[in-house]
Amino acid sequence: MTTEPPIPPEAVQPVSVPSWLHQVREVLAVPGGVYDGLGHCTAEVPFAAVHHWHAGAVADLVGEAVAQHGVDAAPHDALRAVHARAAAGEPIGEGVWSAVLEPALRDVYRMAYPREQVHARASSAAASFARSRGWSEDEAERYGDSYARMNTEVSERVHAEANAIANAATYAGAFAAGDAEDYARAWPFAVVQAWIAAYAGPDGTNGPATQEARVRRRDGLADAVRRATP
Repeated sequence: MTTEPPIPPEAVQPVSVPSWLHQVREVLAVPGGVYDGLGHCTAEVPFAAVHHWHAGAVADLVGEAVAQHGVDAAPHDALRAVHARAAAGEPIGEGVWSAVLEPALRDVYRMAYPREQVHARASSAAASFARSRGWSEDEAERYGDSYARMNTEVSERVHAEANAIANAATYAGAFAAGDAEDYARAWPFAVVQAWIAAYAGPDGTNGPATQEARVRRRDGLADAVRRATP
């Protein structure tokens, strides 16, 4: 019997995490290399810029997505208000952050969920299965649609709840501490993509609404950095 030699601790390299600003700029980049107004910035911008951005451009577009989807605006207004308080320099505890982040993020992930694509794939697969068992075309189509509706509803709910719970806890800690490294380790690029998808809806990943969302959030971030930087 042989065993692998142990790996010495000094040989284990920590995972390098890009700064939050780098992550966000990558997601919001506009094809063609359009100047984003952040070329002079580094990862050392004041953390208050995050709160200015969330209370401004981010909240504006999420609010528009909420209106388009017919979602209750109250959780998002509450989150905007807490970000505005933090941007003004008020210390906000982790419990407060968690309480406002989780319901707002749950809505965002639900709105961003690609339900049409998920429904179409599930419906096609279920209908194909039914036809392989000798069902008529009409029966197979009805079965496929029924299965897809149930599957999509459950998947959407689980996706939204799991992401909201996990990310609310992570972001709450970073926001309460005002820690840029903790915020970067929460991988904010992912929630930026969810904001874009929530706003763009069926427009997809490269349509006009998607590009509008990127530009407005990018410009809003540049403004937030200018406001927070002495």
